[in-house]
Amino acid sequence: IKASFAIFTNGTFRVFTASMYYNLSDDVFIEASNPNIVRVRKKGVTWDDFFKTLPMKLTKDCLTTGTGQTFCTGSNTILKFYLNGERDQNALERTINQGDKLHVSFGNENDEQIRNQLQQIPVVR
Repeated sequence: IKASFAIFTNGTFRVFTASMYYNLSDDVFIEASNPNIVRVRKKGVTWDDFFKTLPMKLTKDCLTTGTGQTFCTGSNTILKFYLNGERDQNALERTINQGDKLHVSFGNENDEQIRNQLQQIPVVR
């Protein structure tokens, strides 16, 4: 199974090019060749399962990056989740399926900015 994801914080596309993110689990992982593509080798793996393999933390309300930056929902900014283009605050609980696209965005973006971010997530077949 292959799926894709992207994380944006205040409009900045987060990149996962550091080697500390690669091949950390036999069940679900990203590779250096395309760090926005998730490879799943075991049925029933959720997005939360995937993110728990990485040296970062992601919950419904907070993102802590691998470098220790923290982005949490507050009065002016919101951590939002979109699965296959639809807003889904429970996306982390969803099973990763072939071709899924997970979009995580922190900030106060408008609809057009969200659409532009969605277009930056790779399509997998």
